Amino acid sequence: MGTSDQLKLVVLRRIGCGNPAKKERYTFDFVVNGQSLFAVTGASNFDLSGCLSVPQREPELALRLNGELAQRLTSAVPCGGSHRVALYICPECGDLACGAITALVSRSEGVVHWSDFAYENGADRETKLSKVGPFAFDWTSYMTEIDQACVG
Repeated sequence: MGTSDQLKLVVLRRIGCGNPAKKERYTFDFVVNGQSLFAVTGASNFDLSGCLSVPQREPELALRLNGELAQRLTSAVPCGGSHRVALYICPECGDLACGAITALVSRSEGVVHWSDFAYENGADRETKLSKVGPFAFDWTSYMTEIDQACVG
């Protein structure tokens, strides 16, 4: 197999405040080849958070949501198939209507691909993020990284 991209999940903190009310959140940033996708996609400009919660900081949310979200990034992607996944979401409600950074996640034998990054909000036409990706991750390393982050 050729060279693959390296994925690391790194804690991403959203600082809370009272005016306007904003929840403090601890989620994961997706860092590819040492570069933060939170920064590269401009997710901070939309006040978004990672889709996966940090189990040690947000145990209830992680328990309730991480399994399903991690599955959308991993085993729910059929070999030879693809679907869009929200990587960065509204930190208050997680609703796509508030805006999200999404990617097309596809899988082939031993490799998972992230491509076609976009900002979506369900109302306006999606904004393609053409300077981001595509990425190809070794399936085993990818699964290990996501599993370790979700379990803690």
